[in-house]
Amino acid sequence: MELISYIILICFSAISIITESKLFYKWIFIPSVVVFMIIVRSVGFDLDLVTYALEMHSTSMDLYYLREFIFWLGSRLVYYLFQDELISFLFMDLIWIITILKVGGRMSSFKKDNLNNALLVVLMTSFPFVFGYENIYRQFYAIIFALFSYSLICNNYKKSFFFFVIAFFMHNIIALLIPIFMVKKFYRFNFTGRIQISLLITFLIVASLGILEGLKSVEKTGAEMGIFYFFFFVILLSIGLIFFKHNIYLLFDKVPSLFFIVIIMLGLIFLDADMIAERIGMMYISFLIYDLYKYSSEIEDRGVRSLVRLSLMLLFTLPTLFFESSLRFLM
Repeated sequence: MELISYIILICFSAISIITESKLFYKWIFIPSVVVFMIIVRSVGFDLDLVTYALEMHSTSMDLYYLREFIFWLGSRLVYYLFQDELISFLFMDLIWIITILKVGGRMSSFKKDNLNNALLVVLMTSFPFVFGYENIYRQFYAIIFALFSYSLICNNYKKSFFFFVIAFFMHNIIALLIPIFMVKKFYRFNFTGRIQISLLITFLIVASLGILEGLKSVEKTGAEMGIFYFFFFVILLSIGLIFFKHNIYLLFDKVPSLFFIVIIMLGLIFLDADMIAERIGMMYISFLIYDLYKYSSEIEDRGVRSLVRLSLMLLFTLPTLFFESSLRFLM
């Protein structure tokens, strides 16, 4: 049932992208997302979701919980209000769905007539999101609010910083996004200055990655997915450098996340921390999708625009149907 509903959702995403129909997106696709999440939660909890459900009952105030207190205490509060794990997760799902819709809505510098605000049609079925709402929920929730912060940064710097802090205290891994945020806007520094500062911060992060060696999550998964993500980002960066070869600064402007992602992923590969690289890779893909979708809004030709978005959706969705680990969640 879950796999069938997921395939139907992919079809609805494709229809939304091809038709660019605001009515279909609003009255068919978005309600389908809500129904899909009800189905996902109703069939039971997988792996980490079981732990999150148990932690809703916890009263511990150990440092482990306090350093990411917004998620842990927030989930406990939701459970306290509803006294039901299923309803609690559904309520939290509703919050992130509304938030990601607002992220799409923040793409208001372009007209919304061409579904330029419909970021959800690409993200919802992407494998970083599937792994997120099916398993690594805490990191996923932090990514949602980090994306909201990212969408605000150029127009409301203080509000963006506030939501970045919220995301950080949901999952501290969000700190690795700092270079991507800085290149977008950092006080009164000009674009060249922001690039230089972001590069410096990126290299400092890479130099500090050795502290992860003592973490349990550094263990290998055996799938070598971290290396896969690294080469994937390198290929995309190579394409970007070719496409923007006459103005490399334009690449930093349109897809600011890509260059810094490659450097940090390279550091993780040298650290031999495959699982960390895998999870961070999925986090970075969400921001890469945001940048590419926003860039697609500048394409005036409808056919080309739809093709770019459809390719983007399929590129990050189809792996879900072929990876054994993701299929296990949907079966």
